[in-house]
Amino acid sequence: MKNFISLSLIVLLQVIGNGLLRYGMQSIGSLDLHNPSTIVAWLLNTVTSPYVLLGVILLIVWFVVFLGALSWLDLSYVLPMSSSTYILSALVAWLVLGESVSKGTWIGTLIVSVGVLLVGQSERKQGQEAAASVGLSNSEGVSR
Repeated sequence: MKNFISLSLIVLLQVIGNGLLRYGMQSIGSLDLHNPSTIVAWLLNTVTSPYVLLGVILLIVWFVVFLGALSWLDLSYVLPMSSSTYILSALVAWLVLGESVSKGTWIGTLIVSVGVLLVGQSERKQGQEAAASVGLSNSEGVSR
């Protein structure tokens, strides 16, 4: 249950945090590097935007939860499972932010989805095998 909760938080915090950053930056507008006088105003608007600030806070919390998950789960499991952010990010970009998402992006997202499912299934099987081997070693220890 701890694994499910932490991985869900990792995914949700990253998707919502990045969505808020994108929304905030859409409202601020693009940076014009050719006009140095606008760079300072753009930076001030960026660091004072409530959407950008909330996005940064959520991504800091995401990083702490991610580090915590890495302290008890394998990187080879956490990273592929957290890549389900691609799926939700594409949906948020399309449904909430009104971005145009190409067919190639949707196909890639589908491929990532299949990969996430495969990794999730393989970890579940490994966990069951580990539990079974612990049960065997405990019963052997008791019989001695």
